[in-house]
Amino acid sequence: MQWGHIKTLFILSFLILNVYLIVQFVQKQQEADLGILFSQETTIEDQLAADNITITDLDMDIEEATYVLASQKEFNESELEQLSNLDGQFITVIDDNFIVSQLEKPVPVSEDSTGEEISQLVKSNILYGEEFAFWDWHEELNILIFFQQIEGRTVYYNENGPGLLLLYLNEKNEITHYTQTMLGEGEPQGSGSKSLIQPIKAIEALYNSHDLLPNEEVTDVDIGYYSRLIEEGEQIFAPTWNVVVNGERNYFINAIEGIIFSNVDEEFLDNIIDETLEKVEPLMNDEDEDNDEDDDDGEEENYHSFIRMLEEKQQFEKSE
Repeated sequence: MQWGHIKTLFILSFLILNVYLIVQFVQKQQEADLGILFSQETTIEDQLAADNITITDLDMDIEEATYVLASQKEFNESELEQLSNLDGQFITVIDDNFIVSQLEKPVPVSEDSTGEEISQLVKSNILYGEEFAFWDWHEELNILIFFQQIEGRTVYYNENGPGLLLLYLNEKNEITHYTQTMLGEGEPQGSGSKSLIQPIKAIEALYNSHDLLPNEEVTDVDIGYYSRLIEEGEQIFAPTWNVVVNGERNYFINAIEGIIFSNVDEEFLDNIIDETLEKVEPLMNDEDEDNDEDDDDGEEENYHSFIRMLEEKQQFEKSE
C-alpha cells in the first residue's frame, strides 16, 4: 500500500516537471519570435545609432540615372596643335591618345594645399583641364591623382586607363611630369533612366558586409561612375555611390544593382606606372628625322628623366 503511494507521487512529480519544462520552452520560443520580429522592424538608422555610427547629411535629390557608354578619346589635329602651343612644356602624344609632358620649370606644391588650390594650379596648363577633378595626393608615391568627369560626375578608378591625369612630383614636392588620357563623350546606354538605390541603402550594404564598423563615421557621400563592362574598346559605366568612411576609406556601390565594387586603390597606381613605362620606354629607341641632333638629345633626356622617376616609384611600390 505504501509503495503504491510512493509510485503515484513519482508520477505526479514527473508530470509537473514536464509541464514546467513545456511552459519554459513555449516562453523561450515566444521571446525568440519577438526578437526576430523586433529585428525585422528595426530600421537601418536605428541599427547605425545602436552601434554609434554617425552619417553625414544625405539630402540628395538624385532618383534616376542611366548607364553610360564611352571609349578612349583620340586627339585630333586641332587638339594636337593646342598641345604643342602649351607654354613651358615638352609634350609627346603616344598613339594619339596618351599625353606625356615634362615641364620646363618644375611647379612647387605646398604640403598644406587644398584640393581646390591644387586644381587651380593645374587646370590652366592642361588640355581640357576643366573636365578633371582632383581626387587625391598619394604621398608615398608623390603623385597627384585627377579623375575625368562625365556630365559633371567623376569616373572613379578606371582600371582600363582612359580618363586619368597623373602629376608626378619630385622629392621637393615639385611637379615635373604628367600623363593624361581621356574618355570620349559619354552616351546613355540601355532602355533609359533607371531608379537608383538611395544613399542610405548603399550605407546599409556596407554595414551588412562589415565594411562599416561600430563607432565609425560616414563623412561623405557622392555619386559618380564606375566601370561595369568593357568590350572591344568600349566601356559601360554604372552610376555609383562613393561612400567615404572616417574621411579616408572610399567604397563604391553600384547605384542601380547595389553591388559593392572591389576597392582597387592599393593596386591602381602600381598597374598604371607599369603600363606607362611600357608606353614610354620604346620612345627611347625612336628616331625622328625631322628633328636636328640637339632636339633629339633633348627629347631623349626628357624620356630618360621620366623613366628614371617611374622606375623609382615602381621600386618603392614593390618594396612596400
